[in-house]
Amino acid sequence: MSAFTKWLTNNPVAGDRQFGGSSVRYQVARYCDYLDANPWRGGDPLSDTNARDGAVSAYADYLETFNTPAAMIGLILTNIDHFYLFLGLGRTKQ
Repeated sequence: MSAFTKWLTNNPVAGDRQFGGSSVRYQVARYCDYLDANPWRGGDPLSDTNARDGAVSAYADYLETFNTPAAMIGLILTNIDHFYLFLGLGRTKQ
């Protein structure tokens, strides 16, 4: 995460609040926690684009189970998309 944090300095997400619950770093860390707790059978979501897209879609479904508002899910997915740009996998197919 420290390399991603440094990368964000030069590649910020518009409107990101660095220390809020909706911050890019916070949301990406929660997504990584989700991946750690829910291993993806279709490959490594952090290095394979097909596995990435499946895991991101599953994560969006997971967030919906907590009645997360659609606008917040959209923001979270934008933040995760930014993380995948950092990893060099490009934008997710949402």
